Amino acid sequence: MNQTSKSDQERLVEAEIALTHLQRDYESLNEVVLGQQRAIKTLSGELAKIQAKLNSSSDPEVRDAESERPPHY
Repeated sequence: MNQTSKSDQERLVEAEIALTHLQRDYESLNEVVLGQQRAIKTLSGELAKIQAKLNSSSDPEVRDAESERPPHY
């Protein structure tokens, strides 16, 4: 019975070690995801500013190709 008890104790220690590693990995991945979320939020804001700037700018100048002179004249 002592041998079985020792084996169970070793298994419990191994399970606790594995759980500790999983918790550390979870925390690391969580930090990565939060960083990505911040980056996406920043990029979304910048994209919205660019879209607003494009929408608010005046219409592009309409040019008549026939009345323009080529650059070599």
